[in-house]
Amino acid sequence: MTKYFLTSEFFKAKKLFSSHYFPIFLGILSGFSVFYFLYFFEAYGIQKGLSYSGHSHLFRSISFGVLTFAYLTVFETWLKPKWATASLTHVVAWYTGLVILGSQLIFLLFNFFWNWQEWNLEAYGLIMKEFPLMMILPLSFYLALKAISKPKTTEGDYLLFQSENGKDQLKVRLQDFMYANTSENYITIFYISNNSGKHHLIRKPLKVLEQELMAHPEIQRSHRSYLVNTRNIQAVKQLKGKVQIEINGANVPVSKQFQKHFLT
Repeated sequence: MTKYFLTSEFFKAKKLFSSHYFPIFLGILSGFSVFYFLYFFEAYGIQKGLSYSGHSHLFRSISFGVLTFAYLTVFETWLKPKWATASLTHVVAWYTGLVILGSQLIFLLFNFFWNWQEWNLEAYGLIMKEFPLMMILPLSFYLALKAISKPKTTEGDYLLFQSENGKDQLKVRLQDFMYANTSENYITIFYISNNSGKHHLIRKPLKVLEQELMAHPEIQRSHRSYLVNTRNIQAVKQLKGKVQIEINGANVPVSKQFQKHFLT
C-alpha cells in the first residue's frame, strides 16, 4: 500500500510540474540569464555607475531580470493556453513574438533609467540585437527540457481494465484507448479495435481506475465522469466559456477545474 501511494504521488507531482511549473521555470531561467549577462558581462554596454534616474548597476540589472521573468511567466502561463495549436510553425511564431515583445519592454525600461535620453534608433537596434542573443540559451534549454519531459510510449504498451471482482478483463493498447465514461459504479471503455470503435462495460468506480492508470501521464481526467487519452485528442473546442475535446469523433466535456490540462 505504501509503495502504491508513493508511486501515485510521484506521478501526481510529475503532472503538476509539467502543467504548472514549466512556464515559471522559463521565467526564472530567462530572468536570471538577463541579470547575469548584464551584471557580469555588461551587455547593452551597460554602465556600472549610477544612471540618470539615480539607480545603481546592480539595481538596474535586477530590474531587467525581473521584467523578463514577469512578462514571460504571464504570457506563458495565462496567454499561451489560448494558443490552441502546437504545430512547429505556431511554436516558432509564439516564441519569436515573445522575444520581440521582450525587446520592446527592455528598451522602455532602459530609457526610463536614462531619462529617455536613449530614445533613438542606435540604442533600439542594440537592444533588438542583444536581447534575442541573451534569450537563445534559456529558450533552447527550456524547449529541450519540455521535449524530453514528454511521456514516451511504445507500440507495445497495454492497459488492463478489469472489474472490481477481477472476473471481467479487457486488454487494450495504450494508443487504442480513447476515453472512459462512468455512470454510477459502471465504466464504459471506448477504444479502437480492427480500425473500428468499440466499447466495453465494467463495474468499477472511475476514481479507482484513475489511480490504477496513474503511471500513464497521457491519461487525464477531463470531467468528473470522464477519463481521456490525451494522445488521441483531435481538437479542443471553446464556446462561451465551455470547453470540449474531440476524440474519435465524439465530443467529451471538460470541467473548469480540468481545463488547464487541455488548454496548454
